[in-house]
Amino acid sequence: MNMFGMLQERLMPIFSATNARRMGRAGLRQVCVIALTGLVIQLALGMILNLYVAIPAADSRVSFLREVETAPAVLTAHALVALLLLATAGIMLLRAIALRDMPVIALVAAGLAALLGAFASGELFVRSDKSSASLSMAILTSIALLCYVGLQAIIFRQRPQAQEAQAQEAQAQVPRAREPQAREPQPREGRR
Repeated sequence: MNMFGMLQERLMPIFSATNARRMGRAGLRQVCVIALTGLVIQLALGMILNLYVAIPAADSRVSFLREVETAPAVLTAHALVALLLLATAGIMLLRAIALRDMPVIALVAAGLAALLGAFASGELFVRSDKSSASLSMAILTSIALLCYVGLQAIIFRQRPQAQEAQAQEAQAQVPRAREPQAREPQPREGRR
């Protein structure tokens, strides 16, 4: 099997609408945990950058890849985690759309929009070194964090109901052995 075939075999379940509908909201749980973890890492890296790393002024005509290549290591890590977060959020949005679940779509889309805004603010900050860009980047990252925490709450709120429904379905499919019927107590006749 060639490399393209192996990649296709691994990636198709991620993008499959049928697979997303089969798994339901629970299928978003792991991807959402990855996004939440990435957001916490982003906030930590952003604080380190803001407090301890001098960011060199970037030329406004330099590409994003050139900026990442010449930046301090913490800034490069921050930018790469941002790209991974955007990819993760995009995958979550595709799965949410496949589910046709409006509350989930709204939260995931709002999270992705906040991440895109934070990414744009980060680019503006690197190019201009404005404190307002840094603040908006932090606020938008926090909004994305709240969106994904809300998504996890929706997923976990549904989980006990889904497990209960699965248990009832499994119980209905299992043939029951014939249970002996309990006899009603017979009234005793007293001595005469």
